[in-house]
Amino acid sequence: MKISLIIPAYNEEKYIERTLKAIHGVEVIVVCNGCTDKTEDIAKKYASKVIVLKEKGVSRARNEGAKAASHQRFVFLDADILPEKNLFEKIDTSVYTVGTCKAKADSDSLFDGIMMWMKTELHRFGYCTGLLFIDKDLFLKVGGFEEHLDKKEDGRLLRRAQALGTFGVVEGYVYNNMRRYRTKGYLRICLYWIREYIFPSKKEYESVR
Repeated sequence: MKISLIIPAYNEEKYIERTLKAIHGVEVIVVCNGCTDKTEDIAKKYASKVIVLKEKGVSRARNEGAKAASHQRFVFLDADILPEKNLFEKIDTSVYTVGTCKAKADSDSLFDGIMMWMKTELHRFGYCTGLLFIDKDLFLKVGGFEEHLDKKEDGRLLRRAQALGTFGVVEGYVYNNMRRYRTKGYLRICLYWIREYIFPSKKEYESVR
């Protein structure tokens, strides 16, 4: 497959090995940004390339990974997200030049499942959950990720690219890690994003590890 999979990782030693073990047949670039744990050591066991940045910053990490990519289709994946089998084959053969996939929870919880169903329904409007893909030419045309952002950077890129490319949601799934919902609570998370949508803030997005 002619896909470069780019994974930004900040202190993901608990989850990244599980993710990397589930990936086959694509170039894997892990960008460790500001890590103080064993993420880099774990990534080096599995990734095609490992890039180390001293400072934390997901948007810059994504852009640096793109610079090191060998192929013409980029897939950006969160470090704690599990792809279903054959997902990358579906993305590789997709006619879309930018897009995402559907999402399920990585648990059997009814509430987790409802939350991911709701998020998946939003994907058609230019949102994503843990994964987005985009062709290199289109990525360069829109200027990549906005490096001053450490939240909502993925949706911003999708919607900018949507206006210039062919956007779609492939019929495949990622399994979303529900740690943030369990730690913060469903209601609190929902209210946070509603507030951010209406009154965007510059406050750093809190890491949950």
